Amino acid sequence: MRKRGLLVAGICLLFSVSAAHAADEVIVGATTPLSGKLAVYGEGFQQAMLLALEEVNAAGGINGKPMKILFEDNNSTAKDSVSAIQKLITVHKLPVIFGPAASSNFLAVCPIAQENKTVLIAAESAAAEISKCGDYVFRVFPSDELQGKGASELALSLGYKEVVLTYINNDWGVGLGKVFKENFLKAGGKIIDEFSHDEGKTDYRSEILRVKKHNPKAAVNLTYIKEGATMLKQAYETGLKVQWLMGSASKSPKLVELAGEASEGVIGTYPTFSQETAQYKHFKEAWEKKYPGKNIPIFGEYNYDMVHLTAKALKAAKSMSSEDIRKALIEVSKGYMGVTGDKTFDENGDVGAVYGKWTVKGGKIEDYKN
Repeated sequence: MRKRGLLVAGICLLFSVSAAHAADEVIVGATTPLSGKLAVYGEGFQQAMLLALEEVNAAGGINGKPMKILFEDNNSTAKDSVSAIQKLITVHKLPVIFGPAASSNFLAVCPIAQENKTVLIAAESAAAEISKCGDYVFRVFPSDELQGKGASELALSLGYKEVVLTYINNDWGVGLGKVFKENFLKAGGKIIDEFSHDEGKTDYRSEILRVKKHNPKAAVNLTYIKEGATMLKQAYETGLKVQWLMGSASKSPKLVELAGEASEGVIGTYPTFSQETAQYKHFKEAWEKKYPGKNIPIFGEYNYDMVHLTAKALKAAKSMSSEDIRKALIEVSKGYMGVTGDKTFDENGDVGAVYGKWTVKGGKIEDYKN
């Protein structure tokens, strides 16, 4: 039986919370996929947040008070994400919550946060629609408006003017597919065939055969790790020879682990940042010290930045009211250089990004060089 309930990060377990700013601590919430189909991501997200939290508290916490994160497992679903955020807002009365992974889950909770004037922050949800959630909603990860354009430019830069397009059937996948298509067609590209594929399946052979019948030189597959790995393996088994082009949600050592040699040669796009900065070098060293032998997880750097930026806002806020924290978050973000670069929020609570290319070579993910 799956264990549910609260996981609390901090010096000790927290069994009862009635306010975000107790006499001796400052608490924020998090709705994290610790079980369900997105658990493959969730553990890494949590570990990155805990690393940042440890550093915040080692440096004096929030004006001398320890910061804690109250984790609610959202079981990777929109329904449980809603239940989790309602509990964090109404029962625990937390003014800041780190939102759930997956754009569908995040879009399900952002109206609740906005209505209750609770600051909601995303570290990996990218759907363009999130920009319209409201002035209490922010994200340290770039919008798909940027990634869709980057994926289109990737295909064209590799000489692929005709592609099959498939994307996972949820808010993130459909939205990203739409932005890719708009940019690709505008630049003179042609979509040979376009279709969505369902999340969480173990058999995508019908989708693979649909790609195969067109005999394309390239197929754009905007999907998650498990789904992407399954499709790559089954395409390999059916003898489909095509250049797979993927997005940032597939860029993980886990994809290579699950797909094996079928992942070799995949090329994708992702929001990139320099690994030569002092911020990144510090993060990498701290990660390896706290989690020896573990690869830095996909989007781990963004979760780390989210916690540090939030802590900076909590320190600067005039009070622990959500309104004062919201104002402080906007101010401290200006020119803030995190591990993932400039985290300055625009009028929609979004950040900018530069997109790079990744590939699988020799069983490892590395930057792609033309």
